[in-house]
Amino acid sequence: MKNKLSKSTAKGIRSFLNTFLHIDANSSSCITLFQPKAPKELSKFRRGK
Repeated sequence: MKNKLSKSTAKGIRSFLNTFLHIDANSSSCITLFQPKAPKELSKFRRGK
């Protein structure tokens, strides 16, 4: 039972993080004053490539 719970939790976390990365990759603003360069791996989550 514990394995099933942890697997479903891992799937939920993975889904949440993928959604967050899609939103972050397509946003044009930054909360902080300094906006660092985005990593190249983030480009696979962008809508317009």
